[in-house]
Amino acid sequence: MSKARPLTRRRLVTAIIVVALIQTAALARMVTDRAALLRNGTEVVLETGAIDPRDLFRGHYTILNLMISRIDPKSVRVDPALEPGMPVYVVLGPGADGYWQAENLLAAPPDSPVPLLRGLFEYAHDTEIILSFPIDRYFAPKDRALELEGINRDGRMGVILALDDSGYGAIKGLMIDGQRIYEEPLY
Repeated sequence: MSKARPLTRRRLVTAIIVVALIQTAALARMVTDRAALLRNGTEVVLETGAIDPRDLFRGHYTILNLMISRIDPKSVRVDPALEPGMPVYVVLGPGADGYWQAENLLAAPPDSPVPLLRGLFEYAHDTEIILSFPIDRYFAPKDRALELEGINRDGRMGVILALDDSGYGAIKGLMIDGQRIYEEPLY
């Protein structure tokens, strides 16, 4: 009977070590994937407005009110298959003002590689299409968030995104009036 106990304890310790290694590997994968996206992703700059709210658990952040979240339906080609609640793939093109603009709204990613941002098709009116994106908050220390809000009142703010081929993006940095004011570290 005493022999079975060490064997059970050994299995338990082995199982704990295996679980810890799997969790560590998953965490390392998430960090390296984000760093690879920031390093190698297609860089685009989207115009944004911002406000400075607080989250009790996560701290201060700036809500990035992306201008491509509200689109004039006459300014883009819209895939007729799109319906509210569906994923939307926004094909981006450089605008004359330095900020990237939506060119097409697609229900599926295109076959050819183009700068693409994946979001959610919320709803459409005759005068406006509403989209949402998972990159709508930029967390910063309190002083930095307040500084960004003050700067944003005085100039045009842009968010620099790194995009992968499937339309997923990560915030790479921030711009005010065409000048980079912050770049996200890789690690």
